[in-house]
Amino acid sequence: MPDSIMRNIIALLILLATTPLLHAQTTFKAGWNNYQASMIIREYTYSYTFADSFKLFLTDSAITYVATDSMVTQTHFYHLRDKAIYKTINYLTGKKQVIKTEEYRDDNLQVLNEWKYDDKGRKIYSLEDNKLTGNVYKKNFDYSTDKKTNELVMTESAYFNNKIEFYTKSYFDKNNMKVKEVRLNDNNKDVIHVENYVYGENGKVKERSVYFPEFKVTKKFTENEGLLLPKCFTVLPMGVKEKINIHTRVSFMKKFLTSKVAIIFDKDCDEISYKFVSGNYCDIVVASSKMNNVKKVVFRYREKI
Repeated sequence: MPDSIMRNIIALLILLATTPLLHAQTTFKAGWNNYQASMIIREYTYSYTFADSFKLFLTDSAITYVATDSMVTQTHFYHLRDKAIYKTINYLTGKKQVIKTEEYRDDNLQVLNEWKYDDKGRKIYSLEDNKLTGNVYKKNFDYSTDKKTNELVMTESAYFNNKIEFYTKSYFDKNNMKVKEVRLNDNNKDVIHVENYVYGENGKVKERSVYFPEFKVTKKFTENEGLLLPKCFTVLPMGVKEKINIHTRVSFMKKFLTSKVAIIFDKDCDEISYKFVSGNYCDIVVASSKMNNVKKVVFRYREKI
């Protein structure tokens, strides 16, 4: 038996052995504090194939614990390709804005992120402290209004290890869509490039035009994502009467996906992302890309404690 297959089997056995114990957990530790969980969110990611029927292959899983005040969450990620357990802790404000994230591999802190917001909920500061490389990335954000176009202008100052790297001015229209970006050198004067965006019917960028003043050249780039039809990216009701059981999720998903073959394999969609929602406790997300040959199903199940 090839070593790669053996490693996957061993990882799967470890996952199956540890998951039930974690599901029974009702408290979790984040930082110096212990929190009581009010909700557990289980998430399973599968790749899929389809011939006469669907076949699902478990690739990753995760379990998230939500504190009773919903201001702290902790997610454990399990990858079949890696025996390590990855953990992400999020700290939120009362407005559900993330102010700090800690990323761990086993019990070792890998990356620390922090954010600050103004009284309008706009981001004014971000920090990434990479414990593996020792590098620190910091950004400050200021907001103003362009007097000529009335567009919102967000000015970003980017630092690398406390040294200014560049400035960026981003322009947003009345629908909060980013229409232009001007990248400036570390002197905040010399323009590196000017980038303009055109959006498709689905609200995603379908064309970027970049002007390089140093060479007096404009280059245009087509973005395939913005050319896709809106119907290929949507939220739909699950539309099933039966009670979904976490323990019978695989058989349920095969049956459910079979009933949705027509839209999953819509010839008009080179890429899809459908989110099927059942009340407030279960989601199934189906995604695929013919270009990248990616086919993925995510089963997400929420349980109140």
